[in-house]
Amino acid sequence: MELRELAELLREYATGATALAAISERLRPVLAADPLDVAASDPAPWDRAPNEERLFWRLVYLIESGEADSPEFRDRIRRVVATLDSTRSAATTHELLPVVVDAQRLCEIIEKYRAGIISRTSLLSVVAESDYPAHVKLWLQHASPMALERLCAQLGADEYDAVAVGFEAPPA
Repeated sequence: MELRELAELLREYATGATALAAISERLRPVLAADPLDVAASDPAPWDRAPNEERLFWRLVYLIESGEADSPEFRDRIRRVVATLDSTRSAATTHELLPVVVDAQRLCEIIEKYRAGIISRTSLLSVVAESDYPAHVKLWLQHASPMALERLCAQLGADEYDAVAVGFEAPPA
């Protein structure tokens, strides 16, 4: 199985056309064939398309991580697939994955910060404790309330290509 096939399965799950159990069943042979010892792994996929392979295995982990089948998980998977569709890049999708998976919680915290319910120190603490990429953390630490609002609007509209580009420039 390759990333494009897994993405299609996840797309079907996100739309309700496939059950999570069916995806796990399709992944079973992939997991069984993967040696746990890196030295015994076939290096060809990693040599040919390292970004796709890295994202593939991260998505497999996300599916197999024990998350219960729920509307929230289905939406999280929908956002992941939308990120891949929007950015058209396995590398960018992999980089954005922690933010995309955590988008709902992050935006709830940002909204509380913007409303004055939590302090900037609390927001910065959440950012520091996150597993976001370093440049994303730096961007969030320096972002104005308007930039944070724009980020959440883009995340809410599945504009992940704009999110990726935004993280590459200083926040306004």
